[in-house]
Amino acid sequence: MSDGRRTYASMRSILEVPILNDKFWSKVPGVAADAIMIDLEDSAAPATKDLARAKSVEWLGQPDYFGGRTIIVRVNNLSTPWALDDLQALAEANGDFLVCYPKVETVDELVQVRSILTSGGGPERGLHVMIETARALIELDRIASADGVVGLHFGYVDLAADVGSRPFDGDGLFEPANYYPRSKISLAAAAYGLFATGGSLIPDYKDIDKVRAFVRMWRDIGFTACIAVSPAHLDVINEIMAPSPAEIESARIICAAYEEAMASGQPAAMVDGKVVTMPDFRVASLVLARSGIASPSAGIPA
Repeated sequence: MSDGRRTYASMRSILEVPILNDKFWSKVPGVAADAIMIDLEDSAAPATKDLARAKSVEWLGQPDYFGGRTIIVRVNNLSTPWALDDLQALAEANGDFLVCYPKVETVDELVQVRSILTSGGGPERGLHVMIETARALIELDRIASADGVVGLHFGYVDLAADVGSRPFDGDGLFEPANYYPRSKISLAAAAYGLFATGGSLIPDYKDIDKVRAFVRMWRDIGFTACIAVSPAHLDVINEIMAPSPAEIESARIICAAYEEAMASGQPAAMVDGKVVTMPDFRVASLVLARSGIASPSAGIPA
């Protein structure tokens, strides 16, 4: 099982940035994002793919520019003319980063992606995999459990285009078409220890109250982070995707009580008249991890 869910537990917001847009790229050092996604796919036109790739490799060699944030590079799918060059360039690139692979459909693709990425003798890169097609949903269990996968993303607009369904209903997802894939991706991520991302894109993306409601939906169904399509969404995402002060305090109490019970040889603890067991401890410790607080005792079995 991947440890992506815990490794990236404190990652709430990911800002997708078109690397060839100087106005947007110049804002990267100051934005309130936990991670920066360099996009070589949707925001790079065919005529600019080579330039975008070269710029990405150049900036990956300057990690200080990202201010310690997680870096994710979204490549093109293997069915396109640009994917091989993208992956080969990243195989030789410096720096610590994840690779986002869009429109995945089979585990065989991921095996090929990993093979290319390690062909230059560099480190293995974690994969943030985008579930955007009907085939991917059918293959989701195998995709989520594949070697190297650390995160899943629900590409709800691309899925609608593939299926022929409605992506939106007013200010949110069109539930009849999206409830099943959204829930399935959330559950698969939890089952295999992956972080899970939704997005902040809605038709009326400038209405922050509507964006707030949309982002809250991701949190409430179990997603752990959200990709922002605008820097204006970051404060909302950071607020909503992080545990509340009350949740943090409750997690502190539960973890302390459970650790004390384990130290004294008890199988469970009591907090406010309620039994606290290992599953409660695991949930509480993940809440603390998502808050950037050191995990409880590593001596307690998972």
